[in-house]
Amino acid sequence: MEKGEKIIENIKKFCTANNIKLGYFFAIGALDEAELAHYTVDNKKYSSKNFNRPLEITNLTGNITNMNNEVYLHCHITLSDEEMRAIAGHLVEGRVATTCEIVLITLDGEINRKYDNFIGLNLLNM
Repeated sequence: MEKGEKIIENIKKFCTANNIKLGYFFAIGALDEAELAHYTVDNKKYSSKNFNRPLEITNLTGNITNMNNEVYLHCHITLSDEEMRAIAGHLVEGRVATTCEIVLITLDGEINRKYDNFIGLNLLNM
C-alpha cells in the first residue's frame, strides 16, 4: 500500500473485488494515524484510542473470514513509536505514512462468523 491509503478499508476492497472469502495476512511498514481497540470481557465492550503520529508497524497479523455475506477482517497490530515503545491492540484502522508491505495468503473454502452472546464477540462458526 502507498502513502495515505487506509489498511483495513483497502484489504476489504481487495478481498471483495477478488472474491477472497478465507485467508490470512501479515505486514510491516509505517503509519501516521491509527485507531487501536482493546476488548474487555467483563463489560463486553471495546475501548479505543487514536494515535496521530509516526509509528512503525513491527507486526501486523490478521485473518479473513465472512459475516453476513461480507468480508470480515480480524487484525491485531504492534507499533513502535520514536522512543521504541510498543503500542499494540486490535487494529480498527490505520493510514499508511510511507508504505505498507502486505503479504496476503488465500485459502480454499469459507468460514463464517457468528455473534456469541456469552462472549460478546463475532466468533468463528466452524
